[in-house]
Amino acid sequence: MTGLHPFTGLALAASAVAVTLAASQWWLSLGMAAAALVLGALAGTARRLAVLSAAVLAPLWLSQLMVHALFDRTGSHVLAAAGPVRVTAEGLAAAGGLGLRTAAFVLVFLLYSLTVDRAGLIRTLDAAGIPAQLGYILAAALALVPATADRLRAIAAAQAVRGAGGRGVAARLRTARLRAVPLVLSAVQDAAERSVHLQLRGFPAGKDRTQYRSLVFRPWERTVSVLAPCLAAAAVVLLVLPRGA
Repeated sequence: MTGLHPFTGLALAASAVAVTLAASQWWLSLGMAAAALVLGALAGTARRLAVLSAAVLAPLWLSQLMVHALFDRTGSHVLAAAGPVRVTAEGLAAAGGLGLRTAAFVLVFLLYSLTVDRAGLIRTLDAAGIPAQLGYILAAALALVPATADRLRAIAAAQAVRGAGGRGVAARLRTARLRAVPLVLSAVQDAAERSVHLQLRGFPAGKDRTQYRSLVFRPWERTVSVLAPCLAAAAVVLLVLPRGA
């Protein structure tokens, strides 16, 4: 999505996710997740995309596995049972399907957040008349994960120089605690400093603010930004209506 107008990338990402969730087909979810990984590799963000998606998906997959696969009470094809644990083929299929749909959703939007020009997105939202506060919140949310990851690496490097760390569960828990405290404190300090800077600059500046440079919304991107959500909405309706009938 690098090089695209922020609204074009957002329209494509939202349309792809909407159709994938509505179709509820494992092969489509798997294909969408694989496509996101391939695009991430082409954009040079494959490693970050894989690490961030793993951190998000691991607890979600674990919860779906526990709810749908390990304690299923409705399935008839029992694969294993021991006390309260009851693994069924239906439960595994449900957990796998939900896991793939969740993976497609997370990978597509993480890819968008990693490749979008955040400054360009703010300028675009500002030019579209979106309140400046909403644009700032969105930009801060998109920058939160990479900024936190960079800060955490710096803290880990500083503590490694001091000899912190060790092996074993107790040492790892102690290391995590030592890293969490400065991470949270630095985040609070950063928020306080940003608040002061925004106030000094008179944020928000009101309706008369101007932009030094605005992004060009090319005609074909305007067409795609409108056409993609419309086609996705039509596909969703066609996919959902037969189930309701």
